[in-house]
Amino acid sequence: MKHQLSMSRQAVSQHLAVPEAAGLVETRREGRYKFHDLTPSPLARSAERWIKPDTSETS
Repeated sequence: MKHQLSMSRQAVSQHLAVPEAAGLVETRREGRYKFHDLTPSPLARSAERWIKPDTSETS
């Protein structure tokens, strides 16, 4: 294995299928390679609902 990873490329692709189905990862092919990019926008909607800015005053 070129990068000395303990998982095969097929195993990585199978694991990335879950966040890809949820819209958190975009996959593109270039030749025989697949590239995966994080898509954080679905997480931003959750963060807006759950994480509120601290509005307490500090003196």
